[in-house]
Amino acid sequence: MNELQQVLLIFAIIVIVGLYFLQKIKARNSDKSVPGEKETQENSPRQDAYNALNQLGDAHIPISNRTQNRLQIEEEEEQVPESQLGLSFGQEFDVEAPKASEPEQKVEEMADEDQRKPKHVVLEVEDMQPLGSEEDPVSASDYEPSFGIPDEGIQKPNEEAEVEQREPQLFAIIVMGTDDFLWPKVNQTLQGVGLVPSETGIFVKNDSMGNEIIRVANLMEPGTFPLDQPTNSELKTVGVVLILELPTTVKAPAVMHDMIMMSRKISQRLNGRLYDANRHLLKESDLQAMRDAAVAYESSAI
Repeated sequence: MNELQQVLLIFAIIVIVGLYFLQKIKARNSDKSVPGEKETQENSPRQDAYNALNQLGDAHIPISNRTQNRLQIEEEEEQVPESQLGLSFGQEFDVEAPKASEPEQKVEEMADEDQRKPKHVVLEVEDMQPLGSEEDPVSASDYEPSFGIPDEGIQKPNEEAEVEQREPQLFAIIVMGTDDFLWPKVNQTLQGVGLVPSETGIFVKNDSMGNEIIRVANLMEPGTFPLDQPTNSELKTVGVVLILELPTTVKAPAVMHDMIMMSRKISQRLNGRLYDANRHLLKESDLQAMRDAAVAYESSAI
């Protein structure tokens, strides 16, 4: 280490020592001033509280001179009307009004009566007030109102009017086979499709009220079935015929549909075929024509 470095090192040590002592001195001075400040800070809240307690009796906001002058003005004596002097507790303070003259009283009474009367409007209709004369005296019909009645008057329905009746129409479907049908098989088949035997010796289909709508007869003379011998296998028939006569208690299209469906079921169970009244084989177009005829019959005018 040369001399220059030694000098610089000594100078740096002196500066550091000087700064250290200077900081010590400042720290002592600050410690002496802190207790006074703490006392001042501790004393200031106490002083404020003391002053607040001493000022509780004073007004929060000072009163202005104008308000002070108004408070110092003496109150004027209240003037009491003569009509209220000398009244005891509970008495009414009604003062008698000056009496009006007799004409004025009558006018006021009439006005009060008019106000009390119910207000209503009377509607007058000229038709309600007939005017009679010697040539045209008043009758009881003149007192009847005419408003709401057409000029041509009220037309009453003619109960005796003739009603056009539908002409009866007869439809028939025959069920036959290549061989004759055994009677027990026919009896079982007819009852199986909803037909019931009747007192006349044939089978019928009834509506809900018990009225006959479709009849099924024997194709052989006299057209009846041996209902008293339901199991006699010796009895045979060549076929059966379904008869529908319009009108019935059921709509024509509905009852026609029932007859066609019933004839098909019977032919299937007896292994037969469908024919018309002339014993011509029925086609699907012929059955549809029968349905159309029933619809036309139902839609025709009564």
